[in-house]
Amino acid sequence: MSLVLGLRRIASRQAVWTCRRMNSTAAETREIDVLGTKYTPDAWTNATPSILDKTGRNLLHHESHPLSILKTLIFNEFPNFAHYDTLSPVVTTQQNFDSLGFAEDHPGRARTDTYYLNARHLLRTHTSAHQLQLLAAAHTNDKSVLVHAKNAQAAPNNERFLVAADVFRRDEIDASHYPVFHQMEGVCTLSRADVQQLAPSTPDDVVDIGPENPVQPGHTAEDVHKVAADMKRTMNRMVTRILTQATAAQRHAGSEATEFPVRWIPAYFP
Repeated sequence: MSLVLGLRRIASRQAVWTCRRMNSTAAETREIDVLGTKYTPDAWTNATPSILDKTGRNLLHHESHPLSILKTLIFNEFPNFAHYDTLSPVVTTQQNFDSLGFAEDHPGRARTDTYYLNARHLLRTHTSAHQLQLLAAAHTNDKSVLVHAKNAQAAPNNERFLVAADVFRRDEIDASHYPVFHQMEGVCTLSRADVQQLAPSTPDDVVDIGPENPVQPGHTAEDVHKVAADMKRTMNRMVTRILTQATAAQRHAGSEATEFPVRWIPAYFP
């Protein structure tokens, strides 16, 4: 199960650019300090001070902020998941691209699309950059990662987790775009026995299978349809509950959850 919610935000603060002189004759090298960790710039560096100033705002932790309220509502819908919302915005190219199967020539890797601190480190462009990191952390007992988990007892092996975070992309600012926004993502691993217990799919649960979205080795068509149908039911239920809670008239009237129209669109990423 995977969910991604994009939420725009405006921010500013907390990243420091410091300078140090290598020696009396060498050119001055600027060191980039993001949330207390220093990175040495190189030819790939394109993250500007104005963007770095937007790290560390922690809007997801401001109790009365709409982003924090929505995050909490979604976390509450998944009480059997571990919850992460304090992971560093700095990730490696391996985490952000390679681990997710991005082609070497994928436009998302371009300096025109992504903010690089150097050739190896960048500001995450999506919460998916943490998927492999979190799945691996439980198996290697990486406490530097696991310490960020909330509700960890619900999924001690990170077999189910949600990640909420700010993400960064080199978008031109306009009415619907800003270079910093928020996403939330969920991952749920299923054993063969888990899949067999899922409710069967219905004729409405159409899954677009083709060259760009093939059945993975080890999966049957029945597996794919059952998992996809379960994901859709989970997502639809979450959205319906949140929208219902947000509708004051329905709350005061004591009405049941409304059937909101939903349309699923086949898409491939990356």
